[in-house]
Amino acid sequence: MVEEHLEFEHIVQVTDPLDPSVVDISRSQLWEGLVLRARCPQKFVEGIECVAHPPSGSGFVREISAGAMQFVEDVTLDTESRVHTKTQADKPQIYAESEACIEEPEPGFLFVRFRYRREMPEAAASVDVAEHLKAAYKQLDTDAISLIRTKATGAH
Repeated sequence: MVEEHLEFEHIVQVTDPLDPSVVDISRSQLWEGLVLRARCPQKFVEGIECVAHPPSGSGFVREISAGAMQFVEDVTLDTESRVHTKTQADKPQIYAESEACIEEPEPGFLFVRFRYRREMPEAAASVDVAEHLKAAYKQLDTDAISLIRTKATGAH
C-alpha cells in the first residue's frame, strides 16, 4: 500500500509600499504574529485547543486538540525568518509538517511562504480531500495574516 501525501505551498503578500490601502507592518511585528499563531493557534482558528510547553532551545512542543483528533508537534523558531512545525514520529498520529517563512525580496515588501506536507486519509479517492485541504490552508493563512496586521496596528 502506498501512503498518500499532500504537498502544497502558497505565498501571502503582507506589505506593499506601493499600495496605500495595505496596512504597513514591520518584519518584527509580522514575526511576533507568526510566533503568536504557533504558540496560541486557538486565537486564529475556532474549535481547537492548544497547550504550548515552555520553550526549549529554539522552539517548544505543543499539543493540539481538534475534536477527537490530537496532535503533538515540535515547533522550531528561526528568529524573524521561519516557523516550522512537525508532528512527533513516536506518537500515534498522522505525519504533518508545515513552515511559514518570511520573505523580503525588496525592502518593505514582506511575504510569507506557507508550505505543508502531510499524510492523507485513504478516503481521498472518493472525495478530493487534498483540494479541500489546500483551500482551507490558504483561507486560514490569509485570515491569519489579516489578524496579524490588525493586532500589529492596534485596530480591533
